[in-house]
Amino acid sequence: MEEVKARKKKVNVVRALIRQLSCGIISMVFISLMTVPAFPANFSITPTSVDLSAGVKSSALTVINSGDEKLNCQIDLKEWSQDGEGKDVYTDTKDVVFFPKIMTVEPNEQRAIRIGLKGPQDVKEKTYRLFVEEIPSQKKGSENKEHGKISAGLTIAFRYAVPIFVKPAKQQESAVVENVDMAFSEASAVIKNTGNIHIKMLSIAFRGKASDGKELFRQDVAGWYILQGLTRRYTATVPKEICSNLATIEVSAQAENFTVNGTLNVQKKMCAL
Repeated sequence: MEEVKARKKKVNVVRALIRQLSCGIISMVFISLMTVPAFPANFSITPTSVDLSAGVKSSALTVINSGDEKLNCQIDLKEWSQDGEGKDVYTDTKDVVFFPKIMTVEPNEQRAIRIGLKGPQDVKEKTYRLFVEEIPSQKKGSENKEHGKISAGLTIAFRYAVPIFVKPAKQQESAVVENVDMAFSEASAVIKNTGNIHIKMLSIAFRGKASDGKELFRQDVAGWYILQGLTRRYTATVPKEICSNLATIEVSAQAENFTVNGTLNVQKKMCAL
């Protein structure tokens, strides 16, 4: 019973860790219960994104191993686009070259990944991601060995997905709230990137107001990248008990350098029954 409780406690710790990780460049890609104890390597990458252009055709990333164990990584690069739902899509490419593809970083040391632009510059921004994925190691535990048992542990592998932006000569950053709608008390806003480079939405605020202008509801939704020429849909759930009292829903989308707005006139049929 004590072993079961210990396993559950470790799983809950990892779940909490996942919730705390931001939606930035780091993602958890491998979590499993093992029959041997193992621990994730402590490593980071700098910078967190790379800009290339006709004038800057090469750059480098630094992988820093701040742990006390040797770090093994495998590296890959993909062209990065998004589908109609705003989900990330990755495809093979030869536009950007990188080295190495496999690396070992000793404890408390660092190594460089070199990146070079091979393809021609476009009038629109091209986007890629460099994936640096930890290859987890497994170690046999010594705990409970005298009892013929090996304690349960967790193996956690981390993967960094570093954005690479190949900038056009003339850059235009702009967006619009293309559509605001609501059905069954779920409000939505479609934001379109009308420029020729990516934008990063910081947050999208949904505000529901009565006919006298009083704010009855507000929900802030975390933003994300919208690549050039593409759209992304954001949603917020309106409480059923106040939906029928709403006259409008106002949407304010805050990007890094500007804000765009949209408004919906609420009809009762848009609310959940």
